[in-house]
Amino acid sequence: MLKDLYSFLIHPRINELPISLNLNQSVLLVTRMLLFYFGIAIVTMALFQPILKSFDLLPERSLILSKIPVSFKLIFFVPVFEEIIFRLSLKLSKYNLFLSLATLYFTLFYHTYSLPVLCVSSFMIALIPNLGMIPETFYSRLELIGKKYFPFIFYSLAISFGLAHLSNFVNLRMAHYLLFPLIVSNQIIMGLIFGYVRVTFKNGFIYSVLLHFLINLPLIWLTHL
Repeated sequence: MLKDLYSFLIHPRINELPISLNLNQSVLLVTRMLLFYFGIAIVTMALFQPILKSFDLLPERSLILSKIPVSFKLIFFVPVFEEIIFRLSLKLSKYNLFLSLATLYFTLFYHTYSLPVLCVSSFMIALIPNLGMIPETFYSRLELIGKKYFPFIFYSLAISFGLAHLSNFVNLRMAHYLLFPLIVSNQIIMGLIFGYVRVTFKNGFIYSVLLHFLINLPLIWLTHL
């Protein structure tokens, strides 16, 4: 599987015939991806954090997880929302696109509008494909573009996923933004792994959510020890 992941990262592509896995194979996939991620994460932290620290560029976190109660929202909602935003539309369709946009809208304006208003407006965005407002030819062309430029879309979403996590830090300077691949390298790696799983396997979106949840859970728990 790791060889397939490496090959995929060299030439990202959508698997037109997603691979079906039985229970044992699913457990093996999730286990190998978790071990691979944590192994790479340890290496990147060991390499990059001393470099950032030596240049006084180790950013300050904007929140301390140990001061936030472990909640259903933090553990479950965040992986689901982030996967819808950054991974669902890797398989581009009109429904996936507008569900991703609706979830992104909900996330961006969560602290701006009241929850009822936000829910209704997000729901309306998600419903746009069903309202016949946009011709089907637009969606057909969009899907063709998604396939043609898939490598660019894949890496753009993985990098955007990393960039989004810069919001976890405060007092960022221009140097931090220039060196963001070092600061959020683990999140970019997560984006690459989750994206591979999403487009390679049948029910890949579920696997990506599960992996996201399993990676977040021990990190959150460790801050409460």
